[in-house]
Amino acid sequence: SIKEGEVLVSNHPQLAGGSHLPDITVITPVFHEGKIIFFVASRGHHADIGGIAPGSMPPHSNKLEDEGAMIIAFKLVRDGKFQE
Repeated sequence: SIKEGEVLVSNHPQLAGGSHLPDITVITPVFHEGKIIFFVASRGHHADIGGIAPGSMPPHSNKLEDEGAMIIAFKLVRDGKFQE
């Protein structure tokens, strides 16, 4: 479950609605009277997020993890504090 003061980050194209790994999405729920009424999301394209070659999309990759870091869902902010 997600609570007030939490923010999620995701980029997985198969399991979390991402387009491809370099597009990292930050999702923040907006609450009213204790209930989520909508979500705000920001997506940023990153030139390199790891993987077997610079650029995160090598033409000779055989599996998704060859292209870089895969984030299904991670609480980037918990209780209003960044998770460092």
